[in-house]
Amino acid sequence: MNIQSLLGLPDVLTVKKVVAVQPHPDDIEVNIAGTLLQLHRTGCEIVFVTVTDGRAGAWGDVQDADEIVRIRETERIEAGKLLGVHKHITLGFPDGGEYAVSDVTAKLVAVFREEKPDLVFSVDPWMPYEAHPDHVKVGQAVSQAVLFANNAILHPVVSAAPFQVPQIAFYATSYPNRFVELTEEDFQHKLNAILTHRSQFDNEMWPFIQQYFAVAAKEAYQVVHKDDSVSSEGYAEPLKVLSHLQLHSIPSTLYS
Repeated sequence: MNIQSLLGLPDVLTVKKVVAVQPHPDDIEVNIAGTLLQLHRTGCEIVFVTVTDGRAGAWGDVQDADEIVRIRETERIEAGKLLGVHKHITLGFPDGGEYAVSDVTAKLVAVFREEKPDLVFSVDPWMPYEAHPDHVKVGQAVSQAVLFANNAILHPVVSAAPFQVPQIAFYATSYPNRFVELTEEDFQHKLNAILTHRSQFDNEMWPFIQQYFAVAAKEAYQVVHKDDSVSSEGYAEPLKVLSHLQLHSIPSTLYS
């Protein structure tokens, strides 16, 4: 059942405003840079929300948390310029630290009410074998905020009025139902955006990581074109796109 079609919800690439939430600086570039590039070209307004400060992303001799936060903030802003980001919002939770899902949810409810996006991007907290607590907690918090941003009882109004987020698109998902195809140029632009996070990727592992990203994107493309009569190569980014209605008590959501 395609609930999006039944509700008349727009396709991912035709929405007018998105809020893209990431646990750490660089998660968005790694997973949906190509999708955001295409949205930017359509005139879509893009808002980045970075939940943690990235302080655990140490490398080499750089082990000072405050310095890491400063460097990663600069990299995040630089990457955002490549993707046409209109606005950055940071929530400041400690990377890998102790914080509650409910606290993140409350802050995201306020963001969604203020920004009123047509669609929210989030890391998928239900990806099997995901062991990073930030990814699990942030994904759960985004999902709950999408579900409850319109509920003034659970989340009393502080400033902006309740707002129903229509759709959520999970990245880093094992259960995709939408594949955004990328041109060669878009994929190279994606790699450039990823490499903007030099503190995390500009090292001896980059050739391997770059190859992995290329293989993963080509495999995603093949899922879309597996039944084509003529074989072809290309790149794609997988997403799990759901209506807010599918975030509660609908078992078939897994297979949507």
